[in-house]
Amino acid sequence: MMKKYNCCCVLLVALSVIICGCHRTPRLAGLVTASGTLTHNDQPVAGATIMFAPAPGSPSDNRAASATTDASGKFSLMTLIPGDGAFPGTYRVTVSKSEATGGGIVEGTEGIDPKFNDDRTSIDYLPRKYKDPETSGIEITIPPKGNKTIEIKLEGEVDTTPQRIQRGRR
Repeated sequence: MMKKYNCCCVLLVALSVIICGCHRTPRLAGLVTASGTLTHNDQPVAGATIMFAPAPGSPSDNRAASATTDASGKFSLMTLIPGDGAFPGTYRVTVSKSEATGGGIVEGTEGIDPKFNDDRTSIDYLPRKYKDPETSGIEITIPPKGNKTIEIKLEGEVDTTPQRIQRGRR
């Protein structure tokens, strides 16, 4: 009887390990590989955020995809998990690279009702027009078989004047 109990326990533990160890994040059906390079004035851009939003008229099941560029300006789009790709279709693309400074909780007001310092600013390292899908002018189509040679070429001068960040309402 004890042997039978021990065998059942070993089997349950082994089954649990197999089930937990084989868990994978599900991949959405229909995603294709989409990757490329980002440049600004013919120079690779590191640390930029690229957003692909389905263009008006795209299939309703298309989702947005995003990427962050590496040191050589290369990126690989993701929808759910890094590198899983994007759905085929046409996208409006935005690109940004900025740094926020200032702000935070005013010293001595921590706790349940903290006071916030509204002196927050942001410095953009790419032309601001590329942050807005209405002004970026970038529209890219991902074909049904994917695309590993997307080239996003940004042009223009950068205004690094700090811009005040408007705090949203709570």
